[in-house]
Amino acid sequence: MSFQKDLVAQFHKPDGGMGQLAGWIMAHRRSNRRRNERTLELLDLQQHERVLEIGYGPGVAIRLASQLVTQGKVFGLDHSPTMFDQAQRRNAKPIAAGRVKLLIGDILDPPIELPHFDKIFSVNVVQFWSAPEETFAALQSVLKLGGHIATTFVPRVGAEKPGQARAHARRIGRILNALGFEHEVHWLSVGKNPTVCVLGRH
Repeated sequence: MSFQKDLVAQFHKPDGGMGQLAGWIMAHRRSNRRRNERTLELLDLQQHERVLEIGYGPGVAIRLASQLVTQGKVFGLDHSPTMFDQAQRRNAKPIAAGRVKLLIGDILDPPIELPHFDKIFSVNVVQFWSAPEETFAALQSVLKLGGHIATTFVPRVGAEKPGQARAHARRIGRILNALGFEHEVHWLSVGKNPTVCVLGRH
């Protein structure tokens, strides 16, 4: 496997030295930061809310969310111990203050009994879910009535990226509709690749 292919593969579950590099790229790429910012803007986080990020990576969005949720709590769930370490360091102060809690694991088999959340979001991880219908159902089970889920996706590989983004948006919309959500699709002007955020209301 070439260096580039090996690095791209790390974005699924970063591990070891290459995983550390993947995390550094995620944390420092300007378009990635803007993607997280725009997702949180669409969610309109309030200071008292309880929020969950699925796939927090190096913890950039966790830190941004903790600056908005000053009287509530931000949880993060990611399956990579390498990303847990990076996110812990990046969010040391809000963690110490009790405003952020990071977990290692999967929403289909969470490491603790999760509370109910006002808002749940993920940024560019939905394409890695092997069972998206089950994953969204699990997220629904920990979402308060009237709560929101934001799912942001940007295609990175392959041809016809706008078509990939549209197909993902349609698939996510169908899943949300089947679970009883109302949803709307937002196209985000971030970076050179098309970015779509599907916002669902429970």
